[in-house]
Amino acid sequence: MTKIAVLAPNGNRASPYRVEGNALVKRVQERHIYRLRQAVGIDEAVWQEHKDEVDVVRFEFPDGSIREIEADEFARKSFLHGDGARFAVTRFIVLADLTLVKDGMRPLFAFN
Repeated sequence: MTKIAVLAPNGNRASPYRVEGNALVKRVQERHIYRLRQAVGIDEAVWQEHKDEVDVVRFEFPDGSIREIEADEFARKSFLHGDGARFAVTRFIVLADLTLVKDGMRPLFAFN
């Protein structure tokens, strides 16, 4: 397992990434979900650096669920969003395009 350190444009440490075998894995937090488009993403810089060495992009959600997509399909179906100044340019994939690998223990979106 290789951990990947990423800094956000504001200098804070960004989302934790790692490479496990042939998978690029992101541990998603609630704030990482693009709710308007129902999508989740990988920082474009991380994707560009690792896209040739991985076959799968995997997302671990706060509810305990795990969803993934083949890397070539991720490249084909994803879209870019972000301005690079306030928000890192991110390659998003809609949740509906991800395959559920492990079900979670609580609702993905908890409304209080």
